[in-house]
Formats: sequence, C-alpha cells, structure tokens
Amino acid sequence: MKLPEIFASPANVRTVLQGTPIFNIGDDSGEMYVVQSGEVDILINGVVVETVFPEGFFGEIALIEESVRSADAIARTDCKLLPVNRHHFLYMVDEMPQFALHIMKGMADRLRKADKRAEV
Repeated sequence: MKLPEIFASPANVRTVLQGTPIFNIGDDSGEMYVVQSGEVDILINGVVVETVFPEGFFGEIALIEESVRSADAIARTDCKLLPVNRHHFLYMVDEMPQFALHIMKGMADRLRKADKRAEV
C-alpha cells in the first residue's frame, strides 16, 4: 500500500526484530501498520491465521471499531513497519477514496479466507 509521503517518511518507520510482538490480543489500539519490509504473523489463540507481507497492512479493525486488539501480531522476520494512527487513517479515508477501497478489499479477502478455514 502506498501512502502519502508525509505519512511514509523514514522518520515514521519502526524497525521490529524477528520474534518481537507488535501487539497482543486485548491491547488498546491506536495504530494500524503497513509492512514496508519483512513479514508479520497474525495469530488467534496461538494459531497463525495470516502472514502479512510487504505493502500489506494489519491492525485496521481495531481502528475502525475503536476497540481492543482481536489478535496477536508478531514479527516473523525483521520488519520495517509504518504506523498509521487513527487521525491519519480517518484523513486518508476521507480524502483518498482509493485508500478506503484498498482497506475494504483487504478486509473482504481476510473474511473469505476465514470462511474457507472454517469449512475445513
């Protein structure tokens, strides 16, 4: 996902080492993340339900719902992450319709994958 340069400046990028939790289930939310490099595992009840790769995103549900985290996120490899806080998220949804569509598509893809896992 490409973000406006003001949000994607190198000063905003966070480096997270392999095996480091990014957030845990039940944590307060405040940011979603875009993966610039590396891989992040999303776990529910200790089971990896998704691996997020570069240009992918995670953590958006808690921002949308203004709720606590519903999963754990752990760096599968060393990562560079770009945090997007609620203020910036709402700005991009309001000002950049393509951003909102990208988020909705990503969420729809996750729902489809979850439905397929439930069928097994």
